[in-house]
Amino acid sequence: MAAGRRLFGRQGLTVLFAISLFVFAGSLYASGSTPIRISVQQKDGTVVADNGAGAHISSARSASLSFDREFQPGDHIVLHGPRRIAALLDQNFPECQLYLPDSSQGVFDYEVPFGRAEQQTGSAYAADSFAGGSHRVVARVLSKNEWTRYRNLALNPCDLLRPEDGHVQAFPHSSTNSYSRNLFDFAARNAIDGFERNGHHGVWPYESWGPELRLDLWWKLDFGRPVELDRIELMNRADFPHDSYWKSAVVEFSDGSQLPIQISSSASMQVFNFPQRRVSWFRITKLVPEDPLKWCSFVEVEAWGRDLQ
Repeated sequence: MAAGRRLFGRQGLTVLFAISLFVFAGSLYASGSTPIRISVQQKDGTVVADNGAGAHISSARSASLSFDREFQPGDHIVLHGPRRIAALLDQNFPECQLYLPDSSQGVFDYEVPFGRAEQQTGSAYAADSFAGGSHRVVARVLSKNEWTRYRNLALNPCDLLRPEDGHVQAFPHSSTNSYSRNLFDFAARNAIDGFERNGHHGVWPYESWGPELRLDLWWKLDFGRPVELDRIELMNRADFPHDSYWKSAVVEFSDGSQLPIQISSSASMQVFNFPQRRVSWFRITKLVPEDPLKWCSFVEVEAWGRDLQ
């Protein structure tokens, strides 16, 4: 009888542990915290590194992948995970807080910038980003405190260049109808990468949204979901006398409202407060240059507010 009681006790503990593990796993999935999977793939889809299928419950809220291999042109870092995720794609690159919409099916496919001298890739990034033969990618679930706090909702160093009507896997996302000579140094994403060096123009750390000399320009920021905003901040590129500046513009919001703004030549961040708006995007348009024959540019655009869901 004593042996039977001991055996039953061990079996009972095993059953209780299994039930507890099942309930814990269920609570993670119910809260939207699906396991995170990280892989590195070649251009043709061949997987060269993978952290596995995320089967371990202890790694459901975070994951990492370390590997020794130099990145090649066309390589991708692919993340599978929950809707709100923070990703550190390289030791020498800022962490990105991302929102993955339902349409992305929880996948973020990031083409690694390669080749500083190439026109379309690399020059808007620090020279040591994604360089060398040893790498570590880290991803984690954003806590509720992180994504519900008042913050700059525009910030996204991981933003990717997409056609205006193209599929967007992660937000916030910027777009424009023009960037000078199609050089990546002047693409829309440079205005939300968090870098604010504005005394020069060109490659990192002086990348900017720098469009052509046009009078029909617009720059757009899409959040991918409803948010509440009450402040926008702009920073001119101030490489004077090479540069001029836009002296006025209109901010158009997804709710149909508009905000006319007056912009000065200041090299400091300029703040524009307004009554709280519930929007999913805004667009800066009707930009009027002080000197139409000189380049105008924004180094950084910030949008301050809170998430709604």
